Amino acid sequence: MTVTGTGFSSLNLANPAAVKFGSVNAASFTVTSDTRLTAVAPAGTSGSARITVANGTGASTGTLAFAYRTRLGAEFESVTGVKMTGGTVVPVTVTGGTVGGSAKDFSGEKITARVGEAVATVAWVDATHVKVTAPGSKTAAKLPITLLHDGVAGEPSKATIGYAPAATTVSPANITTAGGTSVTITGTGFSEVDVKDPAAVKFGAANATSFTVKSATQIVAVAPAGVNGTAEVTVKTAGGTGRATVDYRSPLGIEVPAGTVAKASGGTVTLKVTGGTAGATQKDFTAEAITARVGDAKATVTWVDATHVRVALPASNAPSAGVTLLHDEVPGAPATVGYVPVVVSLSARSDVVAGGSKVTVKVAGGDVAAAKNFKFGDKAAECTAQGTGSATAYQCVVPVASQPGTTWVSFTSSTGVASRFSVAAIFAYSDLD
Repeated sequence: MTVTGTGFSSLNLANPAAVKFGSVNAASFTVTSDTRLTAVAPAGTSGSARITVANGTGASTGTLAFAYRTRLGAEFESVTGVKMTGGTVVPVTVTGGTVGGSAKDFSGEKITARVGEAVATVAWVDATHVKVTAPGSKTAAKLPITLLHDGVAGEPSKATIGYAPAATTVSPANITTAGGTSVTITGTGFSEVDVKDPAAVKFGAANATSFTVKSATQIVAVAPAGVNGTAEVTVKTAGGTGRATVDYRSPLGIEVPAGTVAKASGGTVTLKVTGGTAGATQKDFTAEAITARVGDAKATVTWVDATHVRVALPASNAPSAGVTLLHDEVPGAPATVGYVPVVVSLSARSDVVAGGSKVTVKVAGGDVAAAKNFKFGDKAAECTAQGTGSATAYQCVVPVASQPGTTWVSFTSSTGVASRFSVAAIFAYSDLD
């Protein structure tokens, strides 16, 4: 400590009693100028000790005093899982002295506390007991309590307050039961995660396949395989465990029943669900949040029974479409549904049996960019594609008919698939001019 005053250059440096704390000599002292000296305080008892400086003439006057304070220790049962926002109240037994026989005495003793380096609230219970409220912490670590007696710090406690990391969200929130999904866990306190501990990040009872601590607030983990349902995601440090949840979902596949095709004009197809169920009831189906995609577009899907759904396919000139079921946004393996080729319109719907008229035939479904084998009934027709690229219109010369009556126009797609009958394909022959 530094003492300021006057006349210090007259002190006898060889006299150990030249500087006293109460009745006890300073442990040592050094005069640095006539107005300043430094001294090492000797041991004392709790309370105030008058400091005196003496030379051959006499001792200093005045009431300059030095306050001795007892170093107080803290004993308590270690706690873990304390929120990083703090708030947990910890009962503490005071050692090495007392904190006052009453709340008023306690206030006079100026007892404060720290948890780690953070200031904590401390409340009087009795002469040897206090309650310390854990403050917020920036790290998910084990931290000691230190009691301060009027600013004099005691020894940090051997017991600790363990702050648990906080895991708040997992993204994506829905993952496949097959495992392998990379998820981002967001929270706080992740800097204290032991990256060498494979059990530091878990999905249910299983360790993450791997994980990387990106920052104090973010972990990227690869999810292990799981079972359909909600799983707890835990992040562990020495101070405790943070918890969030993720939903495992079984990826649902599709089996296309034999003969199932989609109309070029669009419509529903019934498909078999594999790899799980669509729910035993309509209510279960809704709860499972099953949706569908056709290509990259959303499609309407309706429940049929536990193993079948209907999917609405849009109109298309493509030969097929990829259909994918999503189980709460978790996609299964896609299946291919073929579009059946059909005639969608005729520019004229009748001719005489002698034929010869030109009729524009519009087609769709399957691969119709190079349709062939056009027929009016059983009679082949000469047809020419209209336009360039993926043609869907052909100009046909009506062939001669064997007899009057109604028939239909058919063709074959470029992949060899025969068109199906449609009302739009009906054509009539007449024996009247």
